[in-house]
Amino acid sequence: MASLEEQLNEYRKQLSHLVPTTAQKRKANMAGAEIYKQRLTEVTKSKHYSNKKDEKYGHMADHIEISDKNADDIDDGSVTIGWPNRYHAMNAMRLNDGTVHIKADHFVDQTRDESNDDVVRAQAKALGFKDGD
Repeated sequence: MASLEEQLNEYRKQLSHLVPTTAQKRKANMAGAEIYKQRLTEVTKSKHYSNKKDEKYGHMADHIEISDKNADDIDDGSVTIGWPNRYHAMNAMRLNDGTVHIKADHFVDQTRDESNDDVVRAQAKALGFKDGD
């Protein structure tokens, strides 16, 4: 009979095939992020697009970006979606969460919730899973 250490090492080897690599995580998360970015852009344009011509900042619906790093700028396969411009990010936060003078419409939260199934499907497809797996 194998020692406990040998048994644990064998078990670790078996489990390592189930855990995606950083590259696989990035590929799956980027596929899902594209879906969410597209939906968030559509919703932002339909609910909060204005005719204001701000030459310096543009419109926040036109400046949603995907970063292939996490919020701490670490490359671990995570993906971050949002507004890189602080001006746009603060406006989106106020519109989403509301203020004393602005009624919250939760467009970011609702879009994330409504997109979840399609995001998961895109991630599964990117990882090579078939429908129903």
